[in-house]
Amino acid sequence: MSRRDELLEATVDYLLEHGVSSLSLRPLAAAIGTNARMLIYHFETREQLVDAALHAALQRIQKRFLERPDVLSFWKWATDAASLPYVRLIFEVHGLAPRNPRVFGKYVRNAIESWTEIIAAQTHDREQARIIVAVFDGLLLDYLATGDRVRTTRALRRFMKGAT
Repeated sequence: MSRRDELLEATVDYLLEHGVSSLSLRPLAAAIGTNARMLIYHFETREQLVDAALHAALQRIQKRFLERPDVLSFWKWATDAASLPYVRLIFEVHGLAPRNPRVFGKYVRNAIESWTEIIAAQTHDREQARIIVAVFDGLLLDYLATGDRVRTTRALRRFMKGAT
């Protein structure tokens, strides 16, 4: 693994713990065993580092989904306490994108499109895939806000029954 890849993976782990909204390069660099100059050397800008780290986090999540490409199985993973750092990070970025589209807009658009493509490969219906992604995201946000796993899981199951 290259030094850049090591720094990227460590940055993802840092973002999972600390979030992205108040990210500063110096504390990040100190936490991952480097300095801000080296981060800029490898990623050119803070924004490019954040974008690369968010894409790496998304790849981790999508890899998990593709291990068992079933929406309800993925829901179980996404609502598990161990997965919540990923879910919180993704929704943090989705919330930041409307206020800062220059930094986060492209990532959010790409994430939505890549999830739509993954689901469309299963459903063979791009419009249905987009609806599934939107409902999943909405129910996941509901779960994060309320902590009501039973109700949100029941709603997802009901939706998926009608979606197939």
